[in-house]
Amino acid sequence: MSPAGAYHRTARRPRLWALRPDRTGSGTVTEAECTTCLDGSGAADDGRGPAVWCLSHAQATGHTGFRRVRTDFFRASWDGPAAGAGAGVGAVVGG
Repeated sequence: MSPAGAYHRTARRPRLWALRPDRTGSGTVTEAECTTCLDGSGAADDGRGPAVWCLSHAQATGHTGFRRVRTDFFRASWDGPAAGAGAGVGAVVGG
């Protein structure tokens, strides 16, 4: 089995497609997880809630290690010719 990062080093970006931030939903989502007991804060739209949860959890349990996870979203979009502009990928053919 190849290492997880091997795809990124050798793959080429498919032509005419691009990745862009998805701004249609929420922004970055943050959550925290205790590395001792795996209890978690739950997801939040800001980092403050998970940070407060970590401090509360540390006080209640004595656990001091946490993992912060930040998730952001993006979409692939077609940058090629508009539909009907040619007989390529994404074009309407024989409508």
